[in-house]
Amino acid sequence: MEIPECPIPEHAGSRVVRGGWYGKPPHRRQRWWCRPVNGAPKHRFTPVLTRQGEPHPYCVECSTGLEPWEGQAGAREYRFAAREVGEALVSVAKGTSYRAAAEIARQKAGRIPPERRRRRRSAANEGQLVANWVDVCSELVCAGQLPERWPHTLAVDIQNFRIRTGPDAGAGFHVLAAVGREKSEPGKWAAIPRVWRLEPFAHKDQAAWEAFFGALDGAPRVIVTDADNALALAIGSGFGDVEIEHRQCEWHLGRKLRQHLPDAILTDPGHLITRALPDAFHSLDAWARLDHAIRAEHANGEHGPLTLAVNWMDTYGRIAEAQIPTRDPYGINSTGPIEQTLRELDRRIGDRVGSFTNRTRLAKLLDLMTLDMIGKADGRDWADRLRERLYLAGGRPANQRPHDDPKGVFSLFV
Repeated sequence: MEIPECPIPEHAGSRVVRGGWYGKPPHRRQRWWCRPVNGAPKHRFTPVLTRQGEPHPYCVECSTGLEPWEGQAGAREYRFAAREVGEALVSVAKGTSYRAAAEIARQKAGRIPPERRRRRRSAANEGQLVANWVDVCSELVCAGQLPERWPHTLAVDIQNFRIRTGPDAGAGFHVLAAVGREKSEPGKWAAIPRVWRLEPFAHKDQAAWEAFFGALDGAPRVIVTDADNALALAIGSGFGDVEIEHRQCEWHLGRKLRQHLPDAILTDPGHLITRALPDAFHSLDAWARLDHAIRAEHANGEHGPLTLAVNWMDTYGRIAEAQIPTRDPYGINSTGPIEQTLRELDRRIGDRVGSFTNRTRLAKLLDLMTLDMIGKADGRDWADRLRERLYLAGGRPANQRPHDDPKGVFSLFV
């Protein structure tokens, strides 16, 4: 049986007994009497984190018997316990909509509001409940869990999200994303690339990329991208005087070269060009064989002239050749890992783009999704973190909806 202590420091060691309930069944909460040993007048109080009254008779996890006042703890003046908030945040981090997560939370807490006549939809799945939790509680959950410095190697890309139908068709936003890993130690397996940062922006330009790179400390040593001019300019200006190796994605380079070659060559496994292609981006000797084969076919081959391929070799080919000497065979050499992350993100939010018009709130949701993608989304752990930080804050979280946009103004949509 857990009896709280009086929150007044001068009353430490005082006798504490039950002092009645407040609230209505089945969601009553316990008050307590403090009878100070120093002779001060007795008084009633509630704990820093109030507990739901009338819980299950036994703990659902360890089967320990519970007293009537030993329910789940939560924030003061909150109708929902920290466990229910934590589980709802995990749910939306995995891609559940605000409305669905709110309905599940209300069902678990036994707080289904009564239906009102002339209401178009059920009050049980009003998504603003969970949207408020994302806005207020995500920082408590994410504190110290997200990366704070850029790693040795990054792969970055961008995903455009647009409304497909309706009067707002075409409106949307962009999500800038980074996947990275630290440099592997000699004799050890290289770490698996993991999601490093996701952030929404209304525009896709150099300023957005500079803000994205400036959000974390430090600077990567290698950045892998596709051919994006605004991104290239941001890499050159966003990290000060730090020398960064900017590498082009090998897969995109190879795909573009293949688009400039005839199908008759690509479907012939014995052709010199086809035989040289697989290893061309891995070593200078293989690249020289590919370059010689393309130019020979252009000049004298039966499939020539290969004007587009030769022009590509004289422009982008020089970029590909220049980055071969510093290529790490165990490193990130394409944007494949980040594209996989963006496809997963599209699966989670792509069908409800119109629901995200507030940039700050979506950024917080993407932080929760980042934790889920790196394996740190756990309802029990998040509830513990919420209780710990709420206790330090006196049991009261920040005010609700602190980042609302002015009426009729959207901070994210363009």
